[in-house]
Amino acid sequence: MKPNNFYNFLQRLFVAALLMFMSFAAIAHGPKYTHLAKSAVIAEDVNGEWTADDVAAGKYDSRFSPVKEQVPNLNFTTSTFWIRLKVASGKKESAQYLLEAARPLTNTVNLYRITRNEAHVLYETGDDHVFNSRPITYRKFIFPITIQANDTLDLMFKVSSDGEVISMPIKLWDQTNFNAFIQRENLTLGLYYGLLIFVIGLFLFFAFIVKQRIYTFYVSYVAFLFFMQASLDGLAYEYFWPNSPWLANHSILFFSGASVFMIMLYAAEFLQLKLMPKWYGVLYRSLMVLVGICVITGLSSGMAYELTFPVINAMSLISLIIIMIGIGWNQKTHQNVNLFFALGFISVLIGGIVFILTNFNVIDNDFLSHNAIKLGSAAEVTFLSMAMVGRYRNIQREKESAQREAFENLQKLNEVTSEQNVKLERQVKERTAEIEEKSEELEEKNNEIIDSITYARRIQEAILPPDQLFESLLPRAFVLYVPKDIVAGDFYWLEKSGDQVLFAAADCTGHGVPGAMVSVVCNNALNRSVREFGLTAPEKILDQTAIIVDETFEKSTQEVKDGMDISLCTLGPIARSDKGVYRKLQWAGANNPIWVISKNDYQAQLGEAVLEEGELKLYEIKANKQPIGRYPNRKKYSRHEFTLNEGDCFYLFSDGFPDQFGGPSGKKYKSKNFKRFLLSINEHPMDEQKHLVHYEFHHWRGELEQLDDVCVIGVRV
Repeated sequence: MKPNNFYNFLQRLFVAALLMFMSFAAIAHGPKYTHLAKSAVIAEDVNGEWTADDVAAGKYDSRFSPVKEQVPNLNFTTSTFWIRLKVASGKKESAQYLLEAARPLTNTVNLYRITRNEAHVLYETGDDHVFNSRPITYRKFIFPITIQANDTLDLMFKVSSDGEVISMPIKLWDQTNFNAFIQRENLTLGLYYGLLIFVIGLFLFFAFIVKQRIYTFYVSYVAFLFFMQASLDGLAYEYFWPNSPWLANHSILFFSGASVFMIMLYAAEFLQLKLMPKWYGVLYRSLMVLVGICVITGLSSGMAYELTFPVINAMSLISLIIIMIGIGWNQKTHQNVNLFFALGFISVLIGGIVFILTNFNVIDNDFLSHNAIKLGSAAEVTFLSMAMVGRYRNIQREKESAQREAFENLQKLNEVTSEQNVKLERQVKERTAEIEEKSEELEEKNNEIIDSITYARRIQEAILPPDQLFESLLPRAFVLYVPKDIVAGDFYWLEKSGDQVLFAAADCTGHGVPGAMVSVVCNNALNRSVREFGLTAPEKILDQTAIIVDETFEKSTQEVKDGMDISLCTLGPIARSDKGVYRKLQWAGANNPIWVISKNDYQAQLGEAVLEEGELKLYEIKANKQPIGRYPNRKKYSRHEFTLNEGDCFYLFSDGFPDQFGGPSGKKYKSKNFKRFLLSINEHPMDEQKHLVHYEFHHWRGELEQLDDVCVIGVRV
């Protein structure tokens, strides 16, 4: 079947289903019973305090009044009503009858027989009882009674609700007519609910294919409408939750509110609410909020629950009116309202108005009271489904048009491409030859640059202390040096002056070639400070080094702000005392600190430990917050002098390790984690510590790029 024929078939199918439902609905509710309401009297027990025996004894006879309507609708109420009537068979022999009373949503429906002014309970039922407790397991309240020949039954009903409208049809059926009625009614209900199920299934498929939320909103609305109608008809209680009176009482409010909320979401999408006037959007959304509150209060109890019954009825009507206003405004402004969409809301508006008017007793019609919502919603679903089918057809047409246009553009592009290919092939050959020539030139220049940088590394390595010198002067120490590039801005420095060993970990501005050039200047300045000026105090060395670096960069025609951060030590000779071996350590720093790890308490010398693990304590001595290099308001560097005992460790380092990103979340390693790690490996020999620190760095970095040069010096006394 072609797509257009399929869409036309669906539209005809919906119309046929609607017409069939309406015709069978009219037939199913033909006059096959006897109305008894107008022969009854009724009294209202506002607080529900009367007893059946008192009513039967005539204590409240003055409060009773005749019933004027064929189907009494007692409005939204929490009162208890007592209804008395006499039923005579008119037959010469005993006969069985079925007495129908109250709508399916009534909480209490008790039937009594009055004999000699005493009330005898025949049946106690209602929505406050489990479904199977009914005398006849049917969605409505049906009571079997037997009337003897030429006898009259004096009957009394007690009915009450928790805030819903009490509708009190009283019908007398014979078994044959009742069975025939049920067959026709079941056919009508089958057509109605079958239509809803068909729409849910069909548009679930559309929602899955099209993936537009308007189809989801529409399917949700029809699903909630299905359960709302099933609750009104008593079918939900019979088939879905027969053992839950609470659900039987609360489901109608929940599904009523939910269906109104979803139809408003659906209409907002169809009408494009964001294009409507601002006042309309505010009013529309405010109403949706109120409906949402009703959905919640419909699951509560007490006064809020009672008030929700009339409020949700009013909200249903107001929401339909608001949507109709939106349809009118859209038509007036854009003249693009879908006819089926408008007819759908007109249908349900008419059905809703009629249903609400029957609830308020303005319209006294049993058929409309039972079927106004069904007829209106069946018409609505039919028209809205045709609108949605049309919308889907338009989407498919737009896709087909876009595909045709894309195909035509592709053909044109292919033609142009074919013409250009010949030109491009010729140009490619010419350009390829040029690129190959340029590539060879670039490769040659790149090799020259790499060779130059590699040679520069050899020069830089030449200014670093030899490993043999480091091992001889600091035998229980390690240096971890991991440049980011071929050459580095970080360097380590070592010098011997008399019986003192001077060493440092330095971090120059930048890395790579620029950093390496700065490191040469700074290394030379350190050497001059010791060799030329004869300085051994670390703070004096830093002061003089800063002067030399400033003088070097002042010769440049451009302002140079480069320099270095450094942690510098002067370690005295090994000495002994009664307490064991110790060494004096003098230290000064420019931005970079020194960390000391010991089992001894050095609070008097070094201050409070910043981290502890077992017996081990880590002390941090902070540096002066000024670099070696150009700096305004420069001050003299501070000297820190203290005594370390045998087994103590101290560490100098640049910021390359703590600032490295890595780990599971790609975050910085940070100084706090570095401190913990050094504490955890403190018991290992220094050569093993070097390998462990190196492994920890590469393990943390993982596949991420190394951000900076790394230099770490560890020394054990």
